[in-house]
Amino acid sequence: MRKKLPVSVLLRGMFLCVAALLLAAPGNMIAQSHEGQPEKVTFQVITPPDPNFIPMSVLTAKAAEFMPGVGVEMVMAPSGDPSAMRAMLYSKSADFALFSVLGGSRFYAAGLTDLSLVGVHVWKGVHLVARESVTDVRQLDGERVIAVPAIMTPSHMVSTFALQKMGVRPDYVSGGGGPVLMAQLSRPENAPMAFVAPEPMVSIILNRQESEGWPVRYRVLMDSQAAASPETGETPLGGLWVVNSERVGSRSEAARGFVEGFRKAIAYVNDPANREEVSVIVSQAMKDVYRQGAPVDVYKAMLQSGRLRIDFRGADVTGDVIVSELKKIYDVTIDRNLLNPVF
Repeated sequence: MRKKLPVSVLLRGMFLCVAALLLAAPGNMIAQSHEGQPEKVTFQVITPPDPNFIPMSVLTAKAAEFMPGVGVEMVMAPSGDPSAMRAMLYSKSADFALFSVLGGSRFYAAGLTDLSLVGVHVWKGVHLVARESVTDVRQLDGERVIAVPAIMTPSHMVSTFALQKMGVRPDYVSGGGGPVLMAQLSRPENAPMAFVAPEPMVSIILNRQESEGWPVRYRVLMDSQAAASPETGETPLGGLWVVNSERVGSRSEAARGFVEGFRKAIAYVNDPANREEVSVIVSQAMKDVYRQGAPVDVYKAMLQSGRLRIDFRGADVTGDVIVSELKKIYDVTIDRNLLNPVF
């Protein structure tokens, strides 16, 4: 006759089986290695060189402190090239992406229904910068104005909406970036009357005109958000999007840790006591990721100027604002399904 095992041994075996199943379950934040030690979950995040880059570079530098057990890798994305961004999203080349609320809404409507908006974090950062001789925006009616990085991007469309409210309709052209843009702005024979651009490009250009002694001088003439939405002085610009819902959803605890780390990075950026350190981190990250060099003082001046407002607010609490602002400024009706949480 087969000898019966003690009840205590059977219970212990059941416990170990259940524990093993729980550790293997989707949503468990930390995968287990063969040695039983936790393995870090690493998310890839598409990050273009615009205001989205600032908190993301800080989070990358302080990941161990802000989100233990979760890693992050920035994925390069071209600025002002919707087709390139669409290709990256379609191929799910990353887990998350930081890009415009407008752009993501358009992609979702065009069939990329795997996208999900986690929240909005950039609320101000687009400005109209004009020659010093321009004292009133009405002087720009019919004049050539460069849209940086391109027309039909938020910097162009928010400014257009604001100016049209005042009866001003400039002649917009796409400006791109890099040496070609700087040459257009700095040479009197090519210089426009004004340009619209997001931070940190505004601060970079203002710094370049000082350090290089441009014969054409510019100054910030209009806060585009304040002009477009004077009641609040802000509008949803940059958002955090889920790109690969299957992978992110199966690592829900790690995803929540990443979002919490992102919140902490934004709070760190917003603390005046950290401006020097943040400026150093962002300047170095721009060189490392995008090979774009800008002095630390550029980012420090930007943070001190008040021209950038970042504050992460979840889609669950900002849904009505997102829907109304996109309809008002861009005449875009969004599908509320893109606000549904993945984790």
